[in-house]
Amino acid sequence: MNTTTKFILKLDREYIIKSAVVASFCIFASASLKMHSEKDEAIKLTQIYKDNFGDFDKVHISTKPSVIAKMISTLKPEFNQGQVNDVAVKISQVFGKYKIEPQIVVAIIDTESDFNHSLVSSTGDVSLAQINAEVWNKEFERMNMELIEKDKLKADEEYSLEVMAQILNILKKRYEKKDRRWYARYHSKTTKHKHGYLSKLERRMKKLEKSQIVAMK
Repeated sequence: MNTTTKFILKLDREYIIKSAVVASFCIFASASLKMHSEKDEAIKLTQIYKDNFGDFDKVHISTKPSVIAKMISTLKPEFNQGQVNDVAVKISQVFGKYKIEPQIVVAIIDTESDFNHSLVSSTGDVSLAQINAEVWNKEFERMNMELIEKDKLKADEEYSLEVMAQILNILKKRYEKKDRRWYARYHSKTTKHKHGYLSKLERRMKKLEKSQIVAMK
């Protein structure tokens, strides 16, 4: 092997070693940047609400009518038992098909309508769940879902709860992984309004948490 060949081989080895070092550095830098980005994102998501809500919203509670009735009575002690049981059965039947904790559903309904199915808001939201058919039908149409019937929302409590379940299911699938309080988007997508809405839900959740509902599951 002549001197020129040895020199070329030496250069090749040095090039390979340097390339390996540079590649390792790039991989390390990329991983560090990703970790930093994920950390920053986690901080941002935490700061969306700045609440002391706790984890009661993630506690798995039975969707049995008796348990849901206990929740409603906790928030609405003035309601007669017949009225409570009727709504509890409907919530149980509808939301038993979805993986959405019942305490979230009860807190939202109480916040939205005070369990008054006849309520119509100034923006045209109707039913127990205060659904705006015009707004949500744009999304339902985009997703090739059956459109919401506004008149049926007003007339049929169970139908309004089914539509509410569909909306919450959409929000959960779309936002749960990046938004700890995904269900606050039921009211609004804006951070400002979500924060105020979550405060209302929080007050109701704390009442439910103290009422020993978990022991009934």
